[in-house]
Amino acid sequence: GLIKKAGTTAVAISSATALTQADSGGIFTMAQSSTYDVDLPSPTTGPGLSFFFSLTAPGSFSPTITVLGGAATFVGSVITEGQIVVATGATLTFVSATAVIGDSIEIRSIATNLYHVRAVSSILNGITIA
Repeated sequence: GLIKKAGTTAVAISSATALTQADSGGIFTMAQSSTYDVDLPSPTTGPGLSFFFSLTAPGSFSPTITVLGGAATFVGSVITEGQIVVATGATLTFVSATAVIGDSIEIRSIATNLYHVRAVSSILNGITIA
């Protein structure tokens, strides 16, 4: 997988990427340099998978995060400019020309069909869920 162990730099993602369960625990930076999707693995092992994404290169495109084959739903919270949005959906998006550097999404599996999301954007609707 793409994962790098603690003590090294985060893995940069700027194009379509399929993560695996072996990538769990990874820290990933994302760029809005094109429209692409990052596919998370199905949490078939149940609780324990974790992924952290941070926007380090804002731009004019909207990269997304989904689960491979729609095998799980995202639930949790998206905090944008101090407003808390209840998160339920299948697609997380760093919104083009809105999200800013440092906006982040933390994702953990909590069941074989659920990922818990905690997303924070300093700009209103910088991160959305649908």
